Amino acid sequence: MALMEATALNNLSTGAPPVLLLVEDNPEQRGLLREFLSDILPCDLREAADGYVALDHARTARPNLILLDLQVPPHGGIEVLHSLRTEADLGDVPVIIMSGSRLPSDLAEVAAAGVFRFIEKPYSLDDLESAIFAALSAGA
Repeated sequence: MALMEATALNNLSTGAPPVLLLVEDNPEQRGLLREFLSDILPCDLREAADGYVALDHARTARPNLILLDLQVPPHGGIEVLHSLRTEADLGDVPVIIMSGSRLPSDLAEVAAAGVFRFIEKPYSLDDLESAIFAALSAGA
């Protein structure tokens, strides 16, 4: 385990498990990510298949980290991201974008909204794990 991941786990072990919000419309992908997250980290996982549910969960649970796909209905992950960034209680929550999109306009909007990390699909689980622990360490 990398030093960064060990530090994140040490910080997390002193309190309640972190709340993670997984926003992914594909049920198979969501299931795989759910299993992956349960293997790497004790957490309170909230899931959303669309932007409306994602924002509702974010407002009620105040997650420590949001994993967000850009292709979620009805308006897309960029709209969800903009909504998160305009809310006082959610504006600083780290967001990891997971997307197959390499459109320059999407990348520019994501960067302007201040995401923690952009991970291109298909992604390496090692890269995703490192990004998760880095985000949780930064927010600790």
